[in-house]
Amino acid sequence: MTHNAQDIGRVFSPLQIGYIADVTEPVNASSNVDWALELIADNPTLEVVPIERDGMVLGVLPREVLTKISGSAWTKFWQKDLDSYVIPTREMLDATSYINRVVDDALKIEGSEMSWFVVQHRRSYMGIVSLKKMLEYTNTLHSQDLNRAHEIQQHLLQKSAINDKRFNLFLFNHMAHEIGGDFYRVYQADKDHCMVGCFDVAGKNISGALTTMALGTCFASFEMFHYVGAANKITNRLNSLIKEVNPPGIFVAAVLFYIDFVARQIRIHNCGFSPVLIFVPQADNKVTYKISNPSLPPLGIEDEYDFTEAQIIPITKGLRLCAYSDGLTDMMNIYGERYGEEQTTRLIKGLHTVPQKNITKLLSGEINGWIGTASLADDVTMVDMRFN
Repeated sequence: MTHNAQDIGRVFSPLQIGYIADVTEPVNASSNVDWALELIADNPTLEVVPIERDGMVLGVLPREVLTKISGSAWTKFWQKDLDSYVIPTREMLDATSYINRVVDDALKIEGSEMSWFVVQHRRSYMGIVSLKKMLEYTNTLHSQDLNRAHEIQQHLLQKSAINDKRFNLFLFNHMAHEIGGDFYRVYQADKDHCMVGCFDVAGKNISGALTTMALGTCFASFEMFHYVGAANKITNRLNSLIKEVNPPGIFVAAVLFYIDFVARQIRIHNCGFSPVLIFVPQADNKVTYKISNPSLPPLGIEDEYDFTEAQIIPITKGLRLCAYSDGLTDMMNIYGERYGEEQTTRLIKGLHTVPQKNITKLLSGEINGWIGTASLADDVTMVDMRFN
């Protein structure tokens, strides 16, 4: 009978070999073949039967071989021909060994894909495990971790809702993978001052997600301690945080919009982010737009910033500002064609008269329509602000 370790009262960490080992009693090589046939009959999921000789497990016998034996005259030659069908096991593993380390070592061995290992616990035979099972299990654990990280990251993004009748805020994030390095956050210092930030970490997947977690923690601490600081001071603090938590070479492109409803102005700190499109209403219901290019280096590179080139935009009725990460301009279709700046500008201009509640559907359709069956290489994030 095959058991899991937990069935026989041996508790291991989900990261240890003993947790996934098949606790199967070996069949002696000199015994009758009926023993092995009975074992696979009682265990439909059992792939192999461990075979021992002189108290040592010498290998495993595949189910298909035993099935072939069943009911045939070959059973007469069980002991004689057994060795030619047995797959030798590789090294002995301790049940407390960590699966990922065993897998790393096993994959270095040529032709190890079908490897089987004997598992012992406290110097006694416990069971068997295959490299295939270890790989499948580690892949499952990895998927579970990524899904959990995705939930955490989405929870952080959902913290950016704001209810202020003086402007409407649209936030969009389309991740290329389960987790990513794009991030946005709204921080409301008081009723008349808030910051809207859009970030793109120079690192994807897990490394990017770790940095976005640090940013989320930073803003959470701002909120907990009711921090009120000038725009320049906040940007410098974020810059210091990125330098502190990341190794050299990891930086964050960001655009920070500091909205001041008392002074009726918006201060823009574009730190190596994509250009910002600014739509300004004119007389006769006309709208002009201009492109604001980055004027500051990304966060995490310089010790401190010189803000003399920071742009200030007066708040007027109908003003619209739109920022997007370079995942939009850089996305490729199946022919290797880049979406590009021209199409991006045309897309954003076309959204000017579209209600914000409809933008998600249109933007997702544009992304999926462009990449088709190709893979999205980078996250796409957008911030769209419209002032009443």
